[in-house]
Amino acid sequence: MDTLIFSASVGAGHDQVARALQEEILRRYPKARVAIVDTISYISPILNKLVLEGYLGLLKFSPRVYGKLYEKTEGGEAAVDLANLPYRLLSRALTKVVRDYSPHSIICTHAFAAGLMGTLKQRQRIEQHLTTVITDYTVHSYWVHEGNDLYCIAHEQLAYLMDEFGVPRSQVAATGIPILAKFAEKQDPAAVRAKYGLADLPTVLVMGGSLGLGEIKEVVERFDASAEASQALVVTGRNEILHSELQHGYWRNTFHVYGFVDFVHELMAAADLVLTKPGGVTSAEALSQGKPIVIISPIPGQEDRNSRWLTEQGCAIRLPADKHAGPKMAQLLADKERLAILGQRAAQLGRPLAAKAVIDHIEAGLI
Repeated sequence: MDTLIFSASVGAGHDQVARALQEEILRRYPKARVAIVDTISYISPILNKLVLEGYLGLLKFSPRVYGKLYEKTEGGEAAVDLANLPYRLLSRALTKVVRDYSPHSIICTHAFAAGLMGTLKQRQRIEQHLTTVITDYTVHSYWVHEGNDLYCIAHEQLAYLMDEFGVPRSQVAATGIPILAKFAEKQDPAAVRAKYGLADLPTVLVMGGSLGLGEIKEVVERFDASAEASQALVVTGRNEILHSELQHGYWRNTFHVYGFVDFVHELMAAADLVLTKPGGVTSAEALSQGKPIVIISPIPGQEDRNSRWLTEQGCAIRLPADKHAGPKMAQLLADKERLAILGQRAAQLGRPLAAKAVIDHIEAGLI
């Protein structure tokens, strides 16, 4: 089961899915070779820097522009045709790494990688079984390319989107979004709270993704002004400015502020409610633990789509980042009956063993 996984470090989610799949393969086949390739960086560090800076700049300063581009390219009308890019430049390095590594299987966890590898397979430059794992609760045309053997989607209710792109159902598996095994493990909330010195209070976990984006500061300030005898665990990711501002803030309630940490699964277990931007992987992690989700500041585009699907499914509510967000969040945290209903639906939708399901389908395709 030697495998190459092509990801891209544009946001943490794609790499997180790649690591989850690597983890599952090595659990089954301890002697397998499983490498994760940061696709754009591997082709060109300069190109990677330009893409990453452009992406982050759009998200931070012009999210509406990003959203319009996302919608405009839906259906492929204005999508980048990878075959018209400087193909030789892009494909040479990727063809070489595949031939040198000689894997049994190739997995893509980013749309750019899926397009390039699909094009390589179409042109018979590679022959391995090719799987694309879509990392959101939607399907954009950028993910769909000829040459792919298998598409893994977040939920069976999204299969109709693959129909619209002409993908046969035989090539679609509703596996869920792969998450690290630690998120699937049952945690004792009381033990986690004791481990990290947390109070035994109604608790909300607040996250803005790996980059700490969104109007987190304003929302938690308004929550603190409205809540009584509550606790907030705020993860600011790599946003050092936000971390410093919150760390030195004055809070009426109990506040714990963290930067980029590797124990979010434990903080999630200790929380009664997760307030977050609706990235696909973060949402999948929360669902796997049966946590109600409050959506705030979704990025126009895929996060808007994720938000729509999660709220339609009855496991999440969306709050505008206005002056009423804090009081509404405080009210929800105090409403145990409503939290229980949202949490029960989240647990029903969760796919904690998604990585296992993906590898099961790949194994079947290799026989």
